Amino acid sequence: MKLKTGSLEALRQVILISKYTELMELERDKTVAELISRLKNGGRAVKVEGTWGSFARLLAVHISKVLKRPILYICPHIDDADNASDDLKTFGAERVEVFPAWEGQEDLPDATDEIRAERLKLVSRISHCPSHANANPFIVSAPVQAICQPIPKPSVLKERSLGLGVERTLSPEEVAEWLIENEFEAVERVDLPGQFARRGGIIDIYAPLLNEKVLSGEGQQAAASHSEGAIRIEFFGDTIESIREINLDSLRSTQQIESVNIVSAVCGASPRESELFINILPEDTVVIIQEPNDVQEVAGVYLERLEDSGRLYSWQDIYKAIEKFTQLHICRFAASRTEDFLKVDIKSVQQFEHKATSMWAGHKAALEELVSQAKQDKQVCLYCESAAEVKRVGEIIKEISKKVPSSFQLCNGFIHQGFVINSLNTIVISHHELFGQFAIRRRQRPMRAGLPVDSLTDLQVGDYIVHVSYGIGKFLGVETIKEKGAVNEYLTIAFADGVKIQVSVHNIYLVQKYIGTSPKRPRLSKVGSKRWQKQKEKVAKSVQDLAAELLEVQAKRQSMGGIAFGADSNWQREFEESFPYQETPDQSTAVEQIKADMAQAVAMDRLLCGDVGYGKTELAMRAAFKAVEAGKQTAVLVPTTVLCVQHGRTFTERFADFPIVVEVLNRFKTATQAKDIIKRAKKGQVDILIGTHRLLSGDVSFK
Repeated sequence: MKLKTGSLEALRQVILISKYTELMELERDKTVAELISRLKNGGRAVKVEGTWGSFARLLAVHISKVLKRPILYICPHIDDADNASDDLKTFGAERVEVFPAWEGQEDLPDATDEIRAERLKLVSRISHCPSHANANPFIVSAPVQAICQPIPKPSVLKERSLGLGVERTLSPEEVAEWLIENEFEAVERVDLPGQFARRGGIIDIYAPLLNEKVLSGEGQQAAASHSEGAIRIEFFGDTIESIREINLDSLRSTQQIESVNIVSAVCGASPRESELFINILPEDTVVIIQEPNDVQEVAGVYLERLEDSGRLYSWQDIYKAIEKFTQLHICRFAASRTEDFLKVDIKSVQQFEHKATSMWAGHKAALEELVSQAKQDKQVCLYCESAAEVKRVGEIIKEISKKVPSSFQLCNGFIHQGFVINSLNTIVISHHELFGQFAIRRRQRPMRAGLPVDSLTDLQVGDYIVHVSYGIGKFLGVETIKEKGAVNEYLTIAFADGVKIQVSVHNIYLVQKYIGTSPKRPRLSKVGSKRWQKQKEKVAKSVQDLAAELLEVQAKRQSMGGIAFGADSNWQREFEESFPYQETPDQSTAVEQIKADMAQAVAMDRLLCGDVGYGKTELAMRAAFKAVEAGKQTAVLVPTTVLCVQHGRTFTERFADFPIVVEVLNRFKTATQAKDIIKRAKKGQVDILIGTHRLLSGDVSFK
């Protein structure tokens, strides 16, 4: 497919914001044109076969833009709905919502249940904002399990809401009472939907949804919207003085709100308050079902596996409800008479996909094939997840053919599976398919710093504690004792032989909570014995010995010299920019400290601590990249074989865009494979070698 004259430059300007534009002119496909015509006429469900990859999501966006009608996109599985949301947004849908599902069955209504909050928010948006009157109709991506689960009736949401407005007469006690009655959780600081915090005449509320919100302020026009954000209500006596949105990280207020309705987080729990989600959709909604047979089967299995499925809706209930809507059934293969189906000519991109054994040469060969296709008047759309990936792939293409062909478009966006539209001579493929980067994409939820916890606040009766002077004891509680006309509180601590000692709260600094390395209960110390004193002296001497040893090692490291790595190169910056997530403040700080260490001509010595999923491996890969680019080899020593395999996959996928050789050495490698890897490592042909203690064997060395 050739672009219209003069459109190429305009296309390049908008391509980095991942919009659909006219990149793939689906209206030129005769089957798609016939499909649109049938949808406009209504009647029986339109059936399509021959789809592949993410084409069905592109088709859904095209239908939304042409018909300007809301769409419900039903998927067989929960993960499919999340994947569909990614693709729909990449192909240019502006209002995409995911209708989430509980993987099992909701037992008790919980105001702080985030899935429940998201479901209520969507129900409120749909029931208060009829999309048929909007130029940008919504697309809802939903797994069939979510459709099976009931929702509160919109009328119930309206009845079970609390209206708040500036200058309305309402006391803080009345608001707090309503929140408690509707099972909001009272906390010191709001962090989850369904929580509230009161401090005198100020109440912070994190509601699952806020509807009919009107904003005001300098340079802002009043507008109705829907949000799940937290708000702060300030009272002057029994009058609401102001309502503001607040930032959950800083707890600072932002824009003002004139009025808002807070909806009960637990309404719709009884069957008489429940409704089928299909029944609240606007009447002009187009219902698209991806793989109808799979959807029906999953719905049946889901209900069969639940102990109590009486409140849930069956597939028969759902299908009967969608009969009144325009329907499109999309299948890869026709499940019944083929004459009932429209057939689209869509193929897979398997010939261009990453081959596990091809490594860097394979990546270039696949790109060469794509460039060759572009030179043969085929439109190639390669979706990259970041601007850095776009830039890097562009550099590789220029190495292959000196310049990027005009019909080869590098798009910024993420699609899950590519496809080929034969009728339009168009190839759509993703960066991760081309380079073999198949990391699981998870829905990112906000991470916020927790509040510091005082150990004495957590101290419970029966906990083991350590007294500086007496040793390990057992906390029995706090007693109030009257002494010399004054009343004081004392901690009662039990030691060996039934001895009890009471410590004034004024000397509470002498007591710490016991933290042991063994699950066994510690032995209580004997008061008056010299054992505890000897134990402390022994530990003090061990600490001194350890400190001396550390100083000696550090002195040797300082004197032996090291490698002073240079400043970041363009490749280093591109590698870091291609990280698909936003760095946390701690990550940014740590990576700068690591680079500062590497810039000094001394042996590096840094310990990086963090919980699972906090991004330690990413920082290690950035340091490894910097070392390899400077001509050095990198060894990654890991404690277990499982971690070795995991890191091998992560490193290989992350370094796929660059000519860097990554190998893994563990017990899963055959003797022949291990011998070959070790041989190439000695010659300097392996840039990064990841392994368990096998790396410490005498036969392993580096150039």
